[in-house]
Amino acid sequence: MRKFIVILMSVIMMMSLAACTPTQPKMETTAPNPEAIGPTGGASDKVPDPNVEPMEIISVYSKNDDGTGLNQAMDAVDKLTAEALVEKLVEYGVLEEGTTVVKYESKDGTGTLDLSKMPAKGVNDKISLTAIGNTFIENFSLDKLKVLVNGKNYSGEKVKQGDNDIMEYVKDYKKIS
Repeated sequence: MRKFIVILMSVIMMMSLAACTPTQPKMETTAPNPEAIGPTGGASDKVPDPNVEPMEIISVYSKNDDGTGLNQAMDAVDKLTAEALVEKLVEYGVLEEGTTVVKYESKDGTGTLDLSKMPAKGVNDKISLTAIGNTFIENFSLDKLKVLVNGKNYSGEKVKQGDNDIMEYVKDYKKIS
C-alpha cells in the first residue's frame, strides 16, 4: 500500500506542477490595419491613384549636347494631340516659346503640321525639322510628315522645302549631317 500512496502522491505532484507552468501567449489572428503599416518601398506601394486621369507615354526628340544629332526621351502628356507634342517640343528646346499649332491633320499615313513659327536663324534647321518629324511620325504612327509654317513651305538657312518635300522617320538620328 505504501507504494500505491507514493505513486499517487507523485501523480498529484506532477499534475500540480503542470498546472502551474506558464502558457504561451495567444498569437493575434486578425490582420493589422493597412494604414498602420509603414511604407515598404516595394511594388505594393506603386498602386495607381484611381482619381488621376491616365497619361499617354510619348517619345520626344531634341538636339543633343554637341548639336550634331538628336536625343530621344520618353515623357507623358494628358492626351496625345498635336498641341501637346508642340508644347513638349517647346519644353525640350526644339521650338521657341509661343509656337502654336495652326492646323494638324493626317490621312492615309501622311500628316500635315502647320506651325505658327519655327526657330530663329542660327539654329540648325535640319536638326529642328528632324526632331519635329521624328516626334510626330513616331507618336502618331505616321509614314510621312509635311511641315508648314503659317500655311507655307518651310524655308530656313539650310533647308528650303518645296510642295513635294515630305519628311520620313530618320533612323540614324544620333548623327545628322
